[in-house]
Amino acid sequence: MSVTIIKPKDRAEWLEHRKSGIGSSEVASILGLNPYESPYALWRRKKGLDEPKDETFAMKAGHYLEDAVSRFWMDETGREVIKSSAGDWLFVNKEKDFMRVSPDRTFWLPDMPRNNVNKGILEIKTTQATIDPEDLPKHWFVQIQYQLGVAEFEQGSLAWLSAGRDFGYIDITLVPNFYAWVCEEVERFWTYNIIGGVEPEAVSVEDIVKKYARHTDGKIIETTEEVLEAYTELKGVKEELKALEERKENLEEKIKLSFGDAEAISYGGKTLATWKAAKDSEKFDSKLFCKEHPDMERQYMMTVPGSRRFLLK
Repeated sequence: MSVTIIKPKDRAEWLEHRKSGIGSSEVASILGLNPYESPYALWRRKKGLDEPKDETFAMKAGHYLEDAVSRFWMDETGREVIKSSAGDWLFVNKEKDFMRVSPDRTFWLPDMPRNNVNKGILEIKTTQATIDPEDLPKHWFVQIQYQLGVAEFEQGSLAWLSAGRDFGYIDITLVPNFYAWVCEEVERFWTYNIIGGVEPEAVSVEDIVKKYARHTDGKIIETTEEVLEAYTELKGVKEELKALEERKENLEEKIKLSFGDAEAISYGGKTLATWKAAKDSEKFDSKLFCKEHPDMERQYMMTVPGSRRFLLK
């Protein structure tokens, strides 16, 4: 096999290993198939220009629920997950060590001798979305294909838990031609963009804000007819929204005038709306504090970078 297995002593060491290459969760970003991260955003993160992603509650919950989803999968398929595969470890390509993956679990292929070859990869997902097995999220499919290829396995399975109540899975086999193309794109990104330091193109507004946090004073560029069309359409949309907002405010005012001191209004026994005061709360009076302690105000002043503001002319 042209792959080696690395078992770090702890999660911190595992995270360090992940920095030294492209993991399966990052491949879809390179290919422009990740709805949550662009190639440029990934490049910034890998180059250390942006902080690593913070673990959100959803990410932590997904990690904790991996064991439960794998149990659902075993119940449904009758296959056996390899217990020792739980945890933080990596498959690393020996020739191209920037290609490295950390499967959620591996499992024994049924009706075959149990050895290092006859294994499959189980990728586990938790989501709030409804998943159609015939139309998988593209970034999920790319992820498991990369895992299978790097680990040199042919069989895999993708299992998911939707909204905490619906379980599903689909078996996936390695598609060699697709994996070969993925490898080319990953190697190009690693060599040209990461090692070579060439910035990928900014493809989203978030990318533009990161790349150009400040405008260049006095700089004006001549745009395209396509952008002019978008500008014209947006002007019309804003006028429509303005009219709708005015209508909304007038209707709200008409309804509120009927309340008096009541907390709710009803018609035919059905509650139509409520209008209640929120509970009293305490708030720090910063203006009074600064007025009475001007020296301390200066001590705690800080510069906050201004953000770019979009205005339609």
